[in-house]
Amino acid sequence: MSNLIVDLCARKVVDTRAERSIEVDVITEYSVGRASAPLGAPGSRGEFEPPAYPEGGVDAAIEIVDTLLTPRLAGEDVFEQERVDLLLREIDGTKNYARIGGNTAMVVSLAVAKAAADGLGIPLYRYLGTPFNNELSYPISNIIGGGPHARVDIVPDMQEHQMIPVNAKTMSEALWAVVDAWHRVGEICKERYPEFNGATDDEAAWVPSITDWEALEILAEVAEEMRTKRGVEMRLGLDVAAGNFWDPKTELYVYHQEGVERTPKEQLEYISKIIDTFPMYYVEDFVHDDDYESYIEMTEKYGRKLLICGDDLFCTNIERLAKGLKMGAANSLIIKTNQTGTLTDAWRTVDMAKKNGYMPIKSCRSGETEDTAIAQLAVAWGCPANKFAVGGKGPTKLNELLRIEEQLGAGVARMPELPYL
Repeated sequence: MSNLIVDLCARKVVDTRAERSIEVDVITEYSVGRASAPLGAPGSRGEFEPPAYPEGGVDAAIEIVDTLLTPRLAGEDVFEQERVDLLLREIDGTKNYARIGGNTAMVVSLAVAKAAADGLGIPLYRYLGTPFNNELSYPISNIIGGGPHARVDIVPDMQEHQMIPVNAKTMSEALWAVVDAWHRVGEICKERYPEFNGATDDEAAWVPSITDWEALEILAEVAEEMRTKRGVEMRLGLDVAAGNFWDPKTELYVYHQEGVERTPKEQLEYISKIIDTFPMYYVEDFVHDDDYESYIEMTEKYGRKLLICGDDLFCTNIERLAKGLKMGAANSLIIKTNQTGTLTDAWRTVDMAKKNGYMPIKSCRSGETEDTAIAQLAVAWGCPANKFAVGGKGPTKLNELLRIEEQLGAGVARMPELPYL
């Protein structure tokens, strides 16, 4: 049986925001791997993230696959993942995939891994993991949205107000807890705010015209209901995405919904007040993406109580992570494969994080496709938690975790131990 790449087939597909995306098939004599690329929201993509596509967008990326990548990768062994990924970097020739695009590199790299798994007749999580990978991944679920993902003006300033079923015993118990919580929050918003019309954001989170504090009050109320009705402890989380309302000229955090401007010191005081008031477990991007010092301060203060997570701080970038590790900034990070290029690039970041006690959290992007690979990667790479939407684009990923749980079987599949509980 030949494991050598015979051809690459690239096409244009539509994503969950009705935007164009690239999909690639990697074809060997006996197997096919297919992958498609996600995309972060305009205005919320990290400054240190490589460009998704070359100049010319998806059409230019497809031409690059057809004319540049296919001739160079034909004849390469799909089981030599690192070699293929190094070739992609060599072909690109820039530090951050500026020539071929981060999405182009990622989608080819992932399709190669899928072709290898297909050739062996095993799931991707087993191929990229070990025979002993049996831990699933807790959902950190966006329930009330805000910020740029909401795509409407009068919404909470923070991007995600989340719920996490931290004591769920199975993936199915975790999933149905957050699904029920999502529905209940929607009911409360409709009951209490007559002007709320049931609108949702890119993450399928509700977007009522309320403040961040009011959003957390609703989530805390529903968390208590879930504890009483289902016996599931629901802790709260925030993706503040503070860089979106940080004004570098005035050096203030501008909260439009509240009508408040906060200095960096006042921002940390406000986040501390939230942590001290609500049953928090997770806080992400609470300051702008170059404020390592504030991450150090909050990690020292709360780092043994909850997850202090860097997304825009690190951008899955191994150099940014190395700096954060040296300084003691954060204790967890978001993993988005297309932020760094290939599977090899992303895995090195995951590996560095885990070796240094930082929790990797696998995340989707605001613009997704039906590709379920990130759920497989969450298991393969041992990411104890994930950020996949409850509705909209999210169920394809969450349902894949249910299938993996079923494949592993009762007594083998288990939920990981979460820290700080």
